[in-house]
Amino acid sequence: MPKLYYSLFIILFILIIAPSSQAGLTVLEGEHTVTYDIVNPRGVAFIPDYANESFVQKVISQDEFSKRVQVTSKMAPMKTRVPYPVPTGKVAGTLQQYLLPERDRQSGDPSIVKLARELVQGSRYTHEAANAILTWIADNLTFDSSITVPSDAYSALKYRKAYCVGYSNLAVAMLRAAGIPARVAHGYLPPGYEWGFSKDYWGVKVNDGGFHAYLEIYYPDTGWVFTDAEHSHHFVDPFHIILRLDGIEMPGVYKGGYLDVDKATFFTIFQEEDRTVMVDELTLPKQKRLGRRMNERQSSALVSGTVNDASGKPVAKGIAVLWKDGRGAQHPFNDGRYTIAVSNAGKYRIEVKGSGFAKASYEVQIEQGKVYRKDFTLASGGVIKGKVVDGMGKVIPEGDVFYRDGNTSFGVPVDRDGTYRIEGLTPGQYKVSVMVGEKNVSHQVAVEAAKESVQDFVVK
Repeated sequence: MPKLYYSLFIILFILIIAPSSQAGLTVLEGEHTVTYDIVNPRGVAFIPDYANESFVQKVISQDEFSKRVQVTSKMAPMKTRVPYPVPTGKVAGTLQQYLLPERDRQSGDPSIVKLARELVQGSRYTHEAANAILTWIADNLTFDSSITVPSDAYSALKYRKAYCVGYSNLAVAMLRAAGIPARVAHGYLPPGYEWGFSKDYWGVKVNDGGFHAYLEIYYPDTGWVFTDAEHSHHFVDPFHIILRLDGIEMPGVYKGGYLDVDKATFFTIFQEEDRTVMVDELTLPKQKRLGRRMNERQSSALVSGTVNDASGKPVAKGIAVLWKDGRGAQHPFNDGRYTIAVSNAGKYRIEVKGSGFAKASYEVQIEQGKVYRKDFTLASGGVIKGKVVDGMGKVIPEGDVFYRDGNTSFGVPVDRDGTYRIEGLTPGQYKVSVMVGEKNVSHQVAVEAAKESVQDFVVK
């Protein structure tokens, strides 16, 4: 075989046996702005001003029959570093509604809860958990605009077919089931323009335009971020015009008229500036999607783990305390799993406690950007309680009671009725002292598991 043909044969053989790329998430950076002129002789209805972390929509000018609208998609690396699960107290009360089940977003359905929990298992950060859910939807749902089944989350999961509403409902339901706030966005895709990857990337041609559903995800350290469960992770392109969001009043001016999905409404691009570039391709999902990279230059470390009782059952509620230089920062946890983000390097002590259990702790030297895992098994704890009185037996409604646990001293205040209570003690001997003004009285107290030891103080 001639040398040239032999070389070509080898190259062809390598190409045949080489594994094909599974890269599915094309990562973009930059900004893309489109300014539309929207005209309808019957009138153009309400289009709001709106902005979130990844998107800005602004009505520049308007009358009853036309609007000039500027839409900017922002694809800078996301800076979120919220641990997962989302720490208790990080979601404000006004946002709790976006964690609750709804008629078409059955986040409490057992099948949805089970799948969501399986997908997010092992996630260190909230964005990792969200990406796991979005990736599963991208890989397991088929877009079908002709289906006649309901478009609620349960049906989308059951039939594995949906159009945009079903995709969005299922994504929101699964995110909520995983403890991540999310809501459905209702918008419009202009006719005749490419979206998804737009003109410079892969995508689909939207010939006729139409109403479209997608979603927003909330990160406590970042805010709301758009996502299209069909096409993109953590941003949407400027060919998404937002009309309304579930649960909020949209700012803007209503001028009457219609926003038709037929050809009576004309969308013309007045101006476009695309400064996006493709910077990377990641291996998930299997189906082709657009995405944003995370800001990996952030240096927060992460400490996480499980908290169980002696039988292996998760401790329902408790507090993980991050101690540094004698000062502690409390991080409540639920369902036996805690997460703590640590912004600065150094030596720390992690202390975990729950009602009725003895405290447990360990010391760790933390380096920026690293992940640390520590699981705890809590034993049943003991209690020291009592009353503080003067020499005449009168209650002393002030002062502090101190005890020493290992190398650290702790104190609890005396209540107004003269009582005190120390919980979560490991069985053993404790020196307990009360200080009232300059007076100090001490006792040795024996503590047993799951029992209360009574020690009163008389301060003369």
